Amino acid sequence: MCSPSTKFWAWTVSITVHLIVLALFGVAKFSQAKAEDRQQLVATAKIKRVKKLVGTSVVISKPKIKSAKSRFAKKTAVILSTDQIVNVSSPSLVDIADFTIPSVSIGRLSPGDCVLAHRVKFFGALTDERRLCYVVDCSGSMKGLFGRVRKELKASIESLEPDQYFSIIFFSSGKLLEFGNGKLIRATRKARLVACDFIDLARPLGRTNALKALERAVRIGDDNGEGPSVIYFLTDGFELTTEDTQSLPRKVIILLNRFAPLTKINTIGFWPTSDDQEMLEAIARQSGGEFVFITDAK
Repeated sequence: MCSPSTKFWAWTVSITVHLIVLALFGVAKFSQAKAEDRQQLVATAKIKRVKKLVGTSVVISKPKIKSAKSRFAKKTAVILSTDQIVNVSSPSLVDIADFTIPSVSIGRLSPGDCVLAHRVKFFGALTDERRLCYVVDCSGSMKGLFGRVRKELKASIESLEPDQYFSIIFFSSGKLLEFGNGKLIRATRKARLVACDFIDLARPLGRTNALKALERAVRIGDDNGEGPSVIYFLTDGFELTTEDTQSLPRKVIILLNRFAPLTKINTIGFWPTSDDQEMLEAIARQSGGEFVFITDAK
């Protein structure tokens, strides 16, 4: 049987051993926890860096478009005027190139296809040809007659069919006021309407100079290069010297033979003198056209 002192020391040793074991176990657990904490801290730091990298927006420089805008601005800054778009209000020259384009339904005409089902009339001079040029005196002496001339000219233009071509030349003092800019214009509805507005622009002024207008008329053509089949030439008389009076018909025929040998000229005279009438008759006769003598004041 153990003595009390022996039991005391046994318990003391046992407790001491247990405390040492517990202390060692606590130290081990504490070290493990500390290591885990370090690992966790390292992992957290890495994740934060990744988050920071992902969350950072990529900065991309803007494209340089200043020069492109400036070029565009230069192009769009040019504003076309009505004259440039329609080209009918200019008192010197009219360019309506889009009217020369044939319509799809009609197609392009061959040179031999030039006979109409109806006849076009201008002051009683009739024709069934497709390509017409109106050469009209617009000098100061026509002032009292020009209202009637406008009316008859518009009526003739409005009677044209869409498969016809036409041009208008007003002449006075060497100046020409043209509809078509050297082209025979296709007689679409739009072209006829614009032509009537163009006719209203003409104002009688100056002296008569017919030869330049006729030279211009025989040189014009359509898209195929075909000149006018008929020229309507209207005047109230010429202001010529004796030498010019004798040579004018011959000069006109020379122009026809050189530039438009198949073109006829229908001449129209308003109260012409005997000399003027003789020249108009000679021009019409030698070109195969007809002469119309107007003496009434309707």
